[in-house]
Amino acid sequence: MPRSRAIVWMDSCEASVFRFGADEVDQLQLRADSPCLKVSHKAGSMHAGRPAADFDFFDRVIDSLRGTRTWYLTGPDGTRQDLVDYLEKYKTRDGHIAGLCRRLVGVSTMDRPTNDGLLERARS
Repeated sequence: MPRSRAIVWMDSCEASVFRFGADEVDQLQLRADSPCLKVSHKAGSMHAGRPAADFDFFDRVIDSLRGTRTWYLTGPDGTRQDLVDYLEKYKTRDGHIAGLCRRLVGVSTMDRPTNDGLLERARS
């Protein structure tokens, strides 16, 4: 099936989604709406020093994965774990998200690779 696999590289500012099959590759670049939220350091706050996740950004990444059979998630910072946590939180409310949780084959840390390096990683 064409473009049935995907790899997502993401950080807090952008996501690169590569959907691929045996011979075809589609690339989608997504940008976060609020990548640099102002962070206030208030005493006693739960997440002092860390900006809130951009849930609209997560929803666009999730939507870009419709129709994939397997996918892999990678990136340099905690944003990828925030996405995994978001998927876990909402998997009982949405069938597409539940399917993505089942089809996620791996999560790893990776600095920004070249597009060819990312596709090579995905195919291995």
